Formats: sequence, C-alpha cells, structure tokens
Amino acid sequence: MNMKKLVITGGPCAGKTTVLAALREEFGTTLVYVPEAATMLLDSGFPAPGPDLEWSRAWQEALQSAVLPLQRSLESAYTLVARQTKASLMVCDRGVLDGAAYIEGGLEEFCQRFRVEFGAELHRYSAVIHLESLAVIEPERYGKTGNRNRFESMEEAQQLDARTRAAWAKHQRHILVGGKRGIEGKIAEVIGVVKALVQ
Repeated sequence: MNMKKLVITGGPCAGKTTVLAALREEFGTTLVYVPEAATMLLDSGFPAPGPDLEWSRAWQEALQSAVLPLQRSLESAYTLVARQTKASLMVCDRGVLDGAAYIEGGLEEFCQRFRVEFGAELHRYSAVIHLESLAVIEPERYGKTGNRNRFESMEEAQQLDARTRAAWAKHQRHILVGGKRGIEGKIAEVIGVVKALVQ
C-alpha cells in the first residue's frame, strides 16, 4: 500500500512552521514529517543571498536544481521510516511542484527544465494544504523575522503565494486555508484535514 502524503505549502510568512509544530503536538509519532529541502540546503552551506551574493534568477535556478533531487530522496527515505514506525501519514514541508513558483516561467518551464511529469507529481500526494501568506491578507504585518532564509519583499511574497497556489491548483484535493481566522484557525483546519486523512 502506498504511504499517504500530505503537502503543507504556502507563500512566505504563512505559518508553516507554527502549523507543523502544532501537528507534532497533536499527533506525535503517528505522523512522519519531511523537512523542507530548501531550508536544509541553506542551513548546510548552500550559498545564500547576502553581503557577498546578490539574489538573482540564476541563483534561484541553481537552488531549485539542488532542491528537486533532495526533495525526492527525502520522501523516499521517510517512506522507509514511516513503514518501520507504522506511521499513518507523511507530512511534507513543501512538495515537488513548489519549485515552479520560484522559476520565472512558472509551472510549464519548471516541468520542462527539470523533466518533471506534472500529472505524476500531482498523484504523488494525497492532499495539498496551502496556507495563505500574511503578505496577502495583512501586508502591514509581513516581515522577515523568524526565518533567516527569507529574502522576499512583501510584493515578492504576495507573488510567490499566488504562484505556489497556481502550481498546485489542479490537485484534486487542494485545500486553501485562508488567514483571516488567524493562526489558531489555520491550525484547527489543518488538524481536521489530517484527522480525515489518517482515518
């Protein structure tokens, strides 16, 4: 039987870290959690924009070319963990198609450049939860604090939220969790989705 996989995604400053922490508290080891590939790379020495490196499309494409194989390898490895621990669900901090939001040509160019089969990637996951970014619903509260790997301005964050949403829009179980209810509302809605998936 294939392991069910849930993607938690969204634009910058959407509350992913807080929601994932709440899932761990609620479900513990009955779920297996796949960390975000881009964050792993940046925390492990992949050069990041800063005083010695300007952000550029070329840099973003280099990062995505490293993220994609790591994402797939992480999911394969955590599938083994899930089987051994008899976990009910794998929760992925972003999924393969998230990379399309960071490529200038969007989903079509992403799939062509990285030889990604769109339909297969949609079927890779049981559900996709998109957490709406604070940059979209309360732009005055958007900030880069809390994530040292966040480089985006408010306008860029709004665009990334929209592009990430578009990348996953055709998934049969694509769930938008709006931010107007606040982070507690987001947590409650995500927990409800997870409970339905693990039944």
